[in-house]
Amino acid sequence: MSSMNRWLWVGGMAAIGLCACSGHRPLEASSARRAVSDAPVMTIATGCAPLPEPPPEFTFSPQPHEPRLHARFVQPPALESLPRLVLNEGCTASGHALEALVRPRPLPPPLADRRRPRRGPAATYPAPKAASRGEAQAPASPPPAARPAPPAPSPAAEPIAAQSAPRSVDVAAESEGERPASDDSSRKDDRPLVTEPFAPPAPCPPPPAPEPPEASDNYRDWGVATYLSNDDTMSLSSAQRILYAIDHYLPLPPQHIRRHELLNYFSFDTAPVAAGDDFSVAGSLAPKAGAPGQYALALAVRGRSVDIASRRNLALTLLVDRSGSMREDGRMSYLKRGLRRMLRELKAGDIVNLVTFNTAACVPVHNFVVGRDSIETLEKAIDSIQPQGNTDLQTGLLRAYQLADAGYRAGYNHRVLLITDALANTGDTDPELMSIVSRFYDARQIRLSGVGVGKEFNDRLLDRLTERGKGAYVFLGSEAEVDAIFGTRFVSLVETTALDTHFLLHLPPSLRMNVFYGEESSTDRAEVQPIHYFAGTSQLFLSDLMARHGQLRSGDMVMLGIEYHDPDTGESRLEEHSFRLAELLATPRNVEKAQLIVEFVDGLSWMAYRVPRGRDARAERGGWADDDAAWECEKRADRLQALGRPLSGDPEVSRVEGLWQRYCDRFEPPRRGRPSIDSPPRSWPGAVAPD
Repeated sequence: MSSMNRWLWVGGMAAIGLCACSGHRPLEASSARRAVSDAPVMTIATGCAPLPEPPPEFTFSPQPHEPRLHARFVQPPALESLPRLVLNEGCTASGHALEALVRPRPLPPPLADRRRPRRGPAATYPAPKAASRGEAQAPASPPPAARPAPPAPSPAAEPIAAQSAPRSVDVAAESEGERPASDDSSRKDDRPLVTEPFAPPAPCPPPPAPEPPEASDNYRDWGVATYLSNDDTMSLSSAQRILYAIDHYLPLPPQHIRRHELLNYFSFDTAPVAAGDDFSVAGSLAPKAGAPGQYALALAVRGRSVDIASRRNLALTLLVDRSGSMREDGRMSYLKRGLRRMLRELKAGDIVNLVTFNTAACVPVHNFVVGRDSIETLEKAIDSIQPQGNTDLQTGLLRAYQLADAGYRAGYNHRVLLITDALANTGDTDPELMSIVSRFYDARQIRLSGVGVGKEFNDRLLDRLTERGKGAYVFLGSEAEVDAIFGTRFVSLVETTALDTHFLLHLPPSLRMNVFYGEESSTDRAEVQPIHYFAGTSQLFLSDLMARHGQLRSGDMVMLGIEYHDPDTGESRLEEHSFRLAELLATPRNVEKAQLIVEFVDGLSWMAYRVPRGRDARAERGGWADDDAAWECEKRADRLQALGRPLSGDPEVSRVEGLWQRYCDRFEPPRRGRPSIDSPPRSWPGAVAPD
């Protein structure tokens, strides 16, 4: 080899070696030159750039869990062993309370820790706060505590609060896993070193200046696991009230419009619950229009269904508002219609108490046993309820809870069902004080579900009571709703299939959560309130995700973990459902429907803020004159139509479009041309409407 060729070979390799040692590679090369004989090909680097290291696909492996056996039939107890029926026929007419003092039940012995330990890998759980998926010990669920002593019959709240100790959550220490460092060092050459002297080559040009980092690089929460709560009361009242207000041309207070309840009210595509499981999850993913690098994720969670035969026996205490305000808007007729329909959903061995209240509490029926006592007894008591007097909700609530507590029976599902307009005007009317009572008795395994009636009922009070009482909250706005709630959906109103449920969304390091459309979200488990999940119900968890560097890695996975307690045994359980992003992209339908509903609700919210406080709508078509609102109606109707086009054939999509049109019918046609400026940006209301 000539000296010139040897110099070219050595210089070229030295230049390449310098770039490789500094972690760079040649960007481009000059034309290759070959020696006359066997000289190697020479390449000269003209620029260097960082060596890319494509990361591997990020996957989740759901932890195995032991399936449970669901009983298809629950043997009813011996009817003769149940307490005898007590009637007070003059109760509803006179308003006098039951003569016999309701005695609280004695404290049972402390419950043993019946939780089943998780096996092997199931004992680990991804750390919520780690940017990458580090493994951490699962937070230990507190053992079932002994039931606290009941409060005194006095309605004072201080002893109740004193005996109701807040539950502490022990969060296990978490550690962040370390990623192995990649080996970017230069590879050694197997050829012998050249020892002949040679002139040093020109230094490798410096690498180009790095481009400014993208906006997505400024975030530090990529891949963080987040606890989510879509609705801590599993309430449908907001959606039902919106439908009622639209049908009657009534105003919509901003604080009554809740996105997550509308998402839960409408149906989405769900997966069947596998045998031995309590939940199923169906995923959907689609790009967000007009937002490059952002995607909408919809997870449809469905709970296990329970029928009359397979549900637990029910110890039901009906708490019925019989105050004078129940005469309005057909509230009492709705109430009686629902209770009569409910009688067909009871089974042998169920125990029913009936408590009515106005200024005083009264117990017309105590210890009615289905299958032993004549059903005509309950029908007669329901028909005899007549509205009169003021509303002392606190007194009625205490009497119902004390009655349910005194008749506690192990193995039964104990529930107080409150039916009221919640217009408390006598006694203690503080929602916070009354909710303390609900929280206390929830710890004693007596749940509270609420049914609101009337266009003016106190939404804040009933929502607070059911939130603390861990029960559902619905609204009676039509006869069809009455028949559904107390008929086909009655078991979902009173039966739970999972207690103290937490949902934890795990994201890969290539994604971060941008917006969550539910009620609560946090990386701290203690900051998200657990819920009791009701049988046969579903929820849609909708969130906006941001892809790192704007690129979605279709091979990555997301996972939803569901932690809860078995309502029968109290043992801790865990279900995990994972999905590959490519699979979710193939099923965008749930996302498309969710975006349609969000557009509809945001339009109602925008309209709600245009109505001055204290101004009522006329209950007729064309009752309002507002040109800007009329143009907004037209513009948003076009958006709804465009969003609903891929969902043709879905009757609920047509229903949403029709609801928007009916809402807009309250406005007069615009008297001037289309405004030159766009409408104000969409906003979402808080808990209180602005002054």
